[in-house]
Amino acid sequence: MMRAGAGLCAQQAATVPSVKAYGTAPSLEGGLRQLQALVEAAEGAVQAAEWEAVSDRVDEAEALTATWSAEKLRKPEEAALLERLRVVENRLDEETASEGQDGLKVAEETVALTGEDLRTQLAQVKAAEQDVVFDFPIDLNDKVLAWVYEFTHAKRGFVEGALSRATQYLPMVKQIFQEEGIPQDLVYLALIESGFRNTANSPAKAVGMWQFIRSTGRLFGLTGNAWIEERRDPVKSCRASARYLRHLFEASGDWYLALAGYNAGPLTLERAGNALGTRNFWDMARSRYLRDETKHYVPKLMAAILVGRFPERYGLNIVQMTPYAYELVEVDKMTSLSVLAKYADTDVEAIKELNPELLRATTPPGHYTLRVPPGASGATYRALASIPTAQRLDFQAYVIRRGDTLAKVAARFKVSPDDLLEANNLAKTQFRAGKRIQVPPPSMVPIDDRDLKPMAAKDRSLIERPLASLPVIPPEPAESALPEGAGQPPKTVSVELRAPKAHKVPEKAPEAAANAKPATHTVKRGETLYSIGERYGISAKDLAKWNKIKRNRITAGQKLKLRVP
Repeated sequence: MMRAGAGLCAQQAATVPSVKAYGTAPSLEGGLRQLQALVEAAEGAVQAAEWEAVSDRVDEAEALTATWSAEKLRKPEEAALLERLRVVENRLDEETASEGQDGLKVAEETVALTGEDLRTQLAQVKAAEQDVVFDFPIDLNDKVLAWVYEFTHAKRGFVEGALSRATQYLPMVKQIFQEEGIPQDLVYLALIESGFRNTANSPAKAVGMWQFIRSTGRLFGLTGNAWIEERRDPVKSCRASARYLRHLFEASGDWYLALAGYNAGPLTLERAGNALGTRNFWDMARSRYLRDETKHYVPKLMAAILVGRFPERYGLNIVQMTPYAYELVEVDKMTSLSVLAKYADTDVEAIKELNPELLRATTPPGHYTLRVPPGASGATYRALASIPTAQRLDFQAYVIRRGDTLAKVAARFKVSPDDLLEANNLAKTQFRAGKRIQVPPPSMVPIDDRDLKPMAAKDRSLIERPLASLPVIPPEPAESALPEGAGQPPKTVSVELRAPKAHKVPEKAPEAAANAKPATHTVKRGETLYSIGERYGISAKDLAKWNKIKRNRITAGQKLKLRVP
């Protein structure tokens, strides 16, 4: 194995200090109960040959255990359940393989470099990376060099397109990674995950730039329903990705294992390490315990970092795109984007591009924070004040026919019954024949049927304690991020990276955090205990307890206490 010079590994050991886990981890007993319930549900689904349900329960179990320490995973009761889970996973693999649907990304082959080709590629990399300091440890072995060759030859077009798209997001991503205390070189993980596409989807149903599956996304605060899919949001998903990576690193103590765990799941790496008696990724990569895709994953990332840092040194042509910059506007009720763009004299496509989490050409029911192009917030607020209520929506009109039920109409238009009622401010008893209702436009992307149904109790258990609210990134505008003449409106979000600081997670003193949070919140139409809790960094369970709420039922106009009574 050939290792790069001192500059490549200058910060290998001390890149990320130990940081406190965010949120509140489940108690040992509670965590075991959850895992046992998921394993038993998966085993039952295997018996019933309901393979999609098996896949969902396995994903949820992987997400639940993602934050557990290695010591906890090795305890007898936990290990017994994990062994049962492994048997279920093997059965699922056999079934999906027989259908030709692996459920994971297809393993990519690289041309093995040997002899003179290997020496030539090594010399090129050393010349390109001379005097460069990386904050992620990089091994210049034959597998990494082979991927550098692949990225600059066979996959050159893909890499040029992906790195061109990256110019929009890199400053924002680097800042979030800096704030979360993880290596900024990991921004190039998005190159191999999605090519920096917010709309990317994988065969395993992973979504967005950082390719979160549903259960892991929910665990790290990313919600989804018939109106929004936060896994597609570049800022929210980036924050969740950074926190997930940080958890994986804290659990494994090694960045190579953390990255492999991001791809295959931390349980896979734990099993491989136990079977081989080693915590070395390269030993695992030479074994049969990892899939080819996972074996490729870490060297592929190293190659992406090498090429991504200075693509011009490898002869790649990168197009500089407009930085991801926007202003925030608070929309008080559901509004069609086309109507809003017309009144605000802005571009509806620009609004859609800034808000890729929106699945329909409208804001969701109730309150929503919308991103608009720099300089457009003033006109947008004036438009919201002037648009007649009856003209806010360009929905399709539908008259309920005899024999129609709420469920039947909702299914016909691919929207949940609750969302159809919310869109029309109706109660269930008011949904009857002869009533004229407004039906939202069809989704711009396919919506999973599971998003059209209420979340089951077993799924809600994973997100009872949401992460703290995502801060606006960054809070201060930068002139370089704004188009000429846009001015400096107070809510502009720029993409200029702050001055480098030590890798640590910013913490607020409890007293300061309490003072910054309002004492009460007035419930708006469409809000839930979970969405309110996520906004203020409070669990839905605590909100219900403090306000003596039963069955999580709240109504618009209700005042909720946001602090411990």
